[in-house]
Amino acid sequence: MKILDLFKKTLMLVCLCGLTLTFSACSDDDDNDTPSGSQLDAQKTAIIRQYVNGVVVPTYHSLASTALELSDLCQELKANPTQAKVQECCDKWIEARRYWELSEAFLFGAAADYYIDPHIDSWPLQKSQLDNVLQNSELLADLDENGAAADKFSTLGYGLLGFHAVEYVLFRDGAARNVNEISAGELIYNAAVAQDLANQTVRLEASWAGMENISSERQELLEEFELEPSMNYGENMISAGETGNANYKTQLSALEQILQGASDISDEVGNTKITDPVNSQNVLDVESWYSWNSIADFTDNVRSVRNAYYGSLDGTVNNASVARYLNGVNADADAKVRAAIDNAIHEVSSMPAPFRNHLSKAETDAAVQACNDLMDALDNAINALR
Repeated sequence: MKILDLFKKTLMLVCLCGLTLTFSACSDDDDNDTPSGSQLDAQKTAIIRQYVNGVVVPTYHSLASTALELSDLCQELKANPTQAKVQECCDKWIEARRYWELSEAFLFGAAADYYIDPHIDSWPLQKSQLDNVLQNSELLADLDENGAAADKFSTLGYGLLGFHAVEYVLFRDGAARNVNEISAGELIYNAAVAQDLANQTVRLEASWAGMENISSERQELLEEFELEPSMNYGENMISAGETGNANYKTQLSALEQILQGASDISDEVGNTKITDPVNSQNVLDVESWYSWNSIADFTDNVRSVRNAYYGSLDGTVNNASVARYLNGVNADADAKVRAAIDNAIHEVSSMPAPFRNHLSKAETDAAVQACNDLMDALDNAINALR
């Protein structure tokens, strides 16, 4: 997430939803959905359950697993820097990065409420500040000894943390960086930031799966860093429409939230991630430009829309999915979403690579239009459900 966008989106959410959690779907209370637990629609319950347990939770589980592996590799790199280990870290970064991008259709909930999205994915990287930090011997000594638990770690801003700080240390020009060019201070900083990144991803998994449904090792990690979630977001969404559920007063509001999350990331890919650097002609505005992973990032964002809409992780349409339900309500609206997903994946993935070297409207307009068409189709789908 771009740093400036965080403030814009926060303000927008406050205006739309008042003092409710950003997790709230903010739907009208008087929609046509059933209001009480005794009258819940079994089909909608199955759709929401499949979305949570078949898409969100397994995506976050894979993200946390690969981020923990990345953290371990970065610790090993700090202790014994070799070119082979740099390459291992780069490969694992790309793997973890993919699962994060595949989660961006559901940036509501824990990712927003706990500010995990800006914490681990703010860009542009504040490179000049980071270069100064890497000269701070007192801070580096603290990080070397205590990692992400260091007292001074909390003084670091979002623009110095997360995926892009690790990327900066590990990559140059789309390849693993020469180990001889990585300073001891960078290795220390990288290991601490990678540990923090892993902690945040474990918190995402626990927030949606429930603390009791993650490993004891991950539970202990969250307890050590005081990152235990305050609610079970998955359970809360599945219980949409039940009496007392303030976040989802109706089941329809949960279905709308699924589509809205998908619409939001479609908008961000086309109108921020692609358009902003094209307009500025500044490579520093490009997300994941050190690794040259930008187009893969953007394409996986669109795949996250497909996963959310289809209720699956493999591109098939699950019987318990928003897609199947919408097809029964308005087949034309469903067909347009499916076609728009396919087109957006094609157009975004077809942009010339690396994206940082092709920041022209002629080379990106088709992808931007495809993302906007997908956003429009999803917004139309929301209206069709009402």
